[in-house]
Amino acid sequence: MDINLFKPTGVIRKKHLISLQSYSEEEIYEILHAAAAIEKMLAAGEKLNVLKNKYVSLLTKRSFARSRIAFETAVTKLGGIPMISTMHGSELENILKDKLTVKAIAGYGMSAIVVQTAEMGDAEQIEKNVDLPIINGNSRSGPCEALAALYTVWKRLGKLGGLKVSAIGKPENYADSFLYGFAGCGLDITVICKKEDYPTEKLVNYCRQYVDISVTDDVEEGIKNADVIFVSDDHTGIKLLESHLGKAKPQAIVLHALPVAEDGNLDLSVTEKPCFLGLEEAHCLPLIEMAAMSLLISK
Repeated sequence: MDINLFKPTGVIRKKHLISLQSYSEEEIYEILHAAAAIEKMLAAGEKLNVLKNKYVSLLTKRSFARSRIAFETAVTKLGGIPMISTMHGSELENILKDKLTVKAIAGYGMSAIVVQTAEMGDAEQIEKNVDLPIINGNSRSGPCEALAALYTVWKRLGKLGGLKVSAIGKPENYADSFLYGFAGCGLDITVICKKEDYPTEKLVNYCRQYVDISVTDDVEEGIKNADVIFVSDDHTGIKLLESHLGKAKPQAIVLHALPVAEDGNLDLSVTEKPCFLGLEEAHCLPLIEMAAMSLLISK
């Protein structure tokens, strides 16, 4: 389906946003189109009150993080009230496992809970215990980050279906939303990683239902004719260098969920090139979170 021909309804039938694996192409497009509409309204100076007087809880271990600031910005711009709970060590883990404590937090008038931890299972655990929309705010492989990447691709290249994305890094670290999102929106995929990190047959077969997918440990071969190069935030020993970029298409873009570590999968020299859109992707994150919350919470 062409995202540009999709007619949004402004309605989504999901209650939670945990992973994009359970989201259809149409549901992903609803969020992306909602983000585009919100961006236009903000540019025109319009005030948004979708979450007026609504409390949204963020459970996180990080006292300062880009994704935390994006969340607070998103809730505030929608007229809502962000309630941020920062816990360290095992404190948050203990709370997530305590059904009664989680239900108590939900009963304090919250309209939704955003879970910003490293484990996908944390958001899933809370989903089972409370009757509120739950959003997975994982900054490495969460659905909001993946949707921000898709939104960036759409804005820059004008489409999603029919493009080729080369994904560099360990698939198990980002597959939950990024690979499912790419496949669900019709982007052919080449996974580039060490042989010991190759994706499972189950994951490959899932993606193959929708798009062509291949796997290689050769960076130059993997990014050949790529429209999009996605570099995951991990340390696998496979690195995208500036010298590799000539193998991709001339208009190819590079995506990365910031920050970029010196010993990570992306050479810092690439961040100085016009094709690097990591900053633009980061700026799209609050728009995606605003779109998701407006669809999940305001109904």
